[in-house]
Amino acid sequence: MWYYIKNWETIVLKHSLLVIFAVIKFLFFAFIIIVVTFIWVLYRETIWDELFLYVLFPFCFILLNYAFLRLVLALIEYYNYMFIIKDDQIIIINSSFILRDDIEIIESYKIIKMDSYSRWFFSNILWFWNIIVELQTKEERIFRFMPNPFRLINKLKAQRDYVLENRRKKYIVDDFDDIKIEEQTNDE
Repeated sequence: MWYYIKNWETIVLKHSLLVIFAVIKFLFFAFIIIVVTFIWVLYRETIWDELFLYVLFPFCFILLNYAFLRLVLALIEYYNYMFIIKDDQIIIINSSFILRDDIEIIESYKIIKMDSYSRWFFSNILWFWNIIVELQTKEERIFRFMPNPFRLINKLKAQRDYVLENRRKKYIVDDFDDIKIEEQTNDE
């Protein structure tokens, strides 16, 4: 999901397919619980009541709580992961129920190489890829399940080129000025 704020500011969330996967897992566990309950109701005379009360009911109860907790944690993780591209830096905010205030800032001029890859058939069709960013410190950062990877990499490359051009203008003195300074020192 993409949100454009200004020309260079972009907020990217992980692929929305992760939410769909979490809901499907929850529905699968709920289906198992419904099947177990239906079997108990259908074969009530042959299944002991003690078996249901002491084994199947606690199993269903624990399984439903586990599935619901996984769904809630997946939703929290999905909505609290943001990949923000500003004009001269990349900000990654990753906060979940367990991790709080995990903020990382990457300066654009420190990026050496950007790459994206996907594995398997469905990730190619549904466009959820991994993006690898290599920094000057030879550290590799892998961002998983990013939507529209080519669009994001083009945005990152354009941002990096823009920042490097501005840094070049700011910190590099023109060669022509250097020649004038050398001529003046030689004349004296």
